[in-house]
Amino acid sequence: MKKRSTNKANPNTTHIHLLERLVGRWHLKRTYDNGSILIGIALITKKSELKFDYHEQGVITLNNGKQLQSSRKYIYKPSSSGFDIYFYENPDELFQNIVLKDKNGTLYAEATHFCVKDVYASSYKFITNQQFEINHVVRGPKKSYASKAVYLKNDFETI
Repeated sequence: MKKRSTNKANPNTTHIHLLERLVGRWHLKRTYDNGSILIGIALITKKSELKFDYHEQGVITLNNGKQLQSSRKYIYKPSSSGFDIYFYENPDELFQNIVLKDKNGTLYAEATHFCVKDVYASSYKFITNQQFEINHVVRGPKKSYASKAVYLKNDFETI
């Protein structure tokens, strides 16, 4: 099932500016409600005026102590109301449409993704130029978990 964002208007320069501020290396810590923890690095690069790549690598320590390598990629594209996140492996398939709102100078958003019968309810919070958070609550017949990812800016490490 391919989906494209229905938000086709010209991107707002404020939203392009947010994506440009995200360019760089980020320390990533993602905690899961079952006790598992992922520690890694996320790299956001500007590929063109309207395309930014997100790539994370890390080690997830499961609640039983077992460690696994983890890697994830997305494509971010600015839109008139925020930005859209697409799956890297299938750049025509929309993961989430991020509609940014401002609350006391902090940008935030909520978004949903339907993966067959599983539902991803997500929140995004851009706290400062040096920190942001992404939370997912996933429920359905195949998946059931919550995660909180905290990103802290670090331009001195490589992925």
